[in-house]
Amino acid sequence: MASEPQPMKSKEYIRPITIGWWFSHPARAKFMVREISSFFLAGYCIFLIVLMSRAEDSSTFEAFYTRLLSPVSIVLHLIVLFFALFHSVTFFNLTPRAFIVRRGEERVPDAAVAGAHFAAWAVVSVIVIVLVLVV
Repeated sequence: MASEPQPMKSKEYIRPITIGWWFSHPARAKFMVREISSFFLAGYCIFLIVLMSRAEDSSTFEAFYTRLLSPVSIVLHLIVLFFALFHSVTFFNLTPRAFIVRRGEERVPDAAVAGAHFAAWAVVSVIVIVLVLVV
């Protein structure tokens, strides 16, 4: 009497992942810093919106504005500006990999796709600056 073959028991390989896995490669670190910075930028935007909504009359807004001129506030704004620029530049440089543009059978070069995004960013920035300075 032939016995039925028993299935092999295999042990599943579980690769250990440390908390700092993204420090091992510069591209991973750059990616993670960009992603983490987006949470802080969103939180900062919500923080400013709440502060501005509480500035109901001109005297409250004036007090809010003078607090923005403090050295701590200026340093905070410079840090937020750095992270916003870092996030934007790395995102626009990543765009050609996520948004593949074809012209007929040919693929549009990555530099042209990223350059178009940077150009649009510059145009929108100039428009916002003109609106802020004129109004």
